[in-house]
Amino acid sequence: MAFSQMNEDEQELYLDVLRDGTTPFDRFVARGKMEDTVDIPGPRINIDRYLFRSIRQTQSDSSARMLPILGSAGTGKTHAYWAYKSIERRLTQEDQEDANVAGNYPEQWTIVYVPSPPAAVRILLHVYTCLLDELTADILTVVSDNLVTRWGGHKKKKLGIFGGQDLEETIQNGIREYPGIFADCVKSLCIFALDKERQGLAERWLLGEDLDEDELDVLGINTVIESDDVCLAMIKLICENAGRSIVLYFDELESPYRMHGPEAEQKFLETLKQVYNNVKNVVIVLAVLKEIWPRVLETADQAMKSRMEQERELEFFKFDDLKLYFAKAMEYFWAKNNLNPPIYPLFPLNEQVLKVIFDKTDGNQRSIIKLIRLFVDKIVYDEMTLEEVIQSGKSDAVPVGTTTAIPDAVPAAAPSTKEEKSIIDKIEEMMKDEDYTIEANPASVAGAALKSIKVLAEKFNKKINIDMDFKFQVGKRSYSLAGVIEFEGKKYGLEIPAVKSFDKSGGVAAFYAAKRLTQAISTNSVDVALLIVPEGTGGAKYTSLLSQNEGKMFKYEFNEESAKFLIQQAIKQPSKEGKIIAEQILGEMADYEPPMAPWEMPAPEAEEGNPEDAPSEPSPDQPSAE
Repeated sequence: MAFSQMNEDEQELYLDVLRDGTTPFDRFVARGKMEDTVDIPGPRINIDRYLFRSIRQTQSDSSARMLPILGSAGTGKTHAYWAYKSIERRLTQEDQEDANVAGNYPEQWTIVYVPSPPAAVRILLHVYTCLLDELTADILTVVSDNLVTRWGGHKKKKLGIFGGQDLEETIQNGIREYPGIFADCVKSLCIFALDKERQGLAERWLLGEDLDEDELDVLGINTVIESDDVCLAMIKLICENAGRSIVLYFDELESPYRMHGPEAEQKFLETLKQVYNNVKNVVIVLAVLKEIWPRVLETADQAMKSRMEQERELEFFKFDDLKLYFAKAMEYFWAKNNLNPPIYPLFPLNEQVLKVIFDKTDGNQRSIIKLIRLFVDKIVYDEMTLEEVIQSGKSDAVPVGTTTAIPDAVPAAAPSTKEEKSIIDKIEEMMKDEDYTIEANPASVAGAALKSIKVLAEKFNKKINIDMDFKFQVGKRSYSLAGVIEFEGKKYGLEIPAVKSFDKSGGVAAFYAAKRLTQAISTNSVDVALLIVPEGTGGAKYTSLLSQNEGKMFKYEFNEESAKFLIQQAIKQPSKEGKIIAEQILGEMADYEPPMAPWEMPAPEAEEGNPEDAPSEPSPDQPSAE
């Protein structure tokens, strides 16, 4: 018997630790911000060779490369990123544990996770933000030092009172190498490296923070980072002068299509092509659902397809992979809880049960983890004994009620009690929550607003045209808006400031967003402006612009909760806020009843006979229910 070498006290000790701790199976889906700790390289061994060969080739010739990685849902596309990040960290450790690491992999590279935004809005700003988040602000020091040294700045730094002239000459040398749209980027990097008094301001500009007009004047700069052209210029400068190759790992390539359809996907692919065409020393990885890939190829133009390497596919677990995964996951768990592993490495399951799990899931990694958790939870919460686990494996049957969570499972006996059924429901709810995470950022909120308008227009048979990432000219300078909606001969410009969250004022970013809309109105690029800002946004310049454009510019305030609800509801049933924005364009929609937000739900009625739960009388300063 599997556990025969363990006495009852030992078994109970390990089960107690399982009850108290978070097991490696408590999360089914890898996230870009949540590291996976257990890696089984077998399913992606061919992709490893493919990626590392591409990195070496890029290091040799500095050319960009684009690598599609395909996989069905749950086969580990996001997990692969964490595996490569782990390898990168091992390579950069001074005290390498494995002396063979450097020989097996290319050196001097960094992988950057780029989650796909839910709409093709300001993709380049999204990429730039991910780049700085991963490389940290230290990369600005590395890049600026490398460039300034090349442009002769450090050699001339010792000329005392002539230092100002030296800085200007360094800037001019830089602009000769990187002319045009690069000018402000070059200037800011030179100031950051050579001018201690203005270094802080230059760093804030490079990090994409909001500077007011006076601060921009101090730097002698006219642009802001969130402009597409400037973003692309900074991405190029960083990737080409970071002293290492950069791997941009684009995950969930299907998201723009899911939110906005083929036009958004096409714009996203166009942006990726821009990066490929303009940036050297970069490897672009496209992680995409296998089932979606034919549609992506159909959407991409011939130039884009010609730039892609041959796609590679992630494989499912083999049974040996599953056993190794479970043993390593449990070993990690025991070590984290300061315990030596049990004598039997597959405790609290066994090889027979794992074989059943493998057969029921066809080796799909995510489904395997879900089903393992169902088994482990039943043992931990005393719904199954260890003896029953062993018998389940021997009889080649899944315990009662567990197969409902796995597609195409062999039918099992129906749950015998309401209690068992409720456990299944709870687990399935948890899976849904785990698989769907909403992040309210400028791209997702702008995308959700545009989607809400589109859904409601279709519902009321209104013909509109949406242009995402709309560009317009003011003199020689190019500006962009999050989107423009055309309806009945009018153009409605939608814009949103580059804020990190919606739980505090939009600050100066809101002023710049309002300013872009004002310029769009003044150049007749749009007729009406729609401005989405965080709740409580204020400021003299901001409110002045709103006043100047009264009747032409309309603001919509969101907090974190209402922004997330807008995103959640956009695809099927737009929220009240989505309806209000759409009505500014389409007119009143009295027949549409938006869904009730969680914070609008009525409190549950008090039970009869319980005076403590009875509603209190309204206070004098509160309106009564009447």
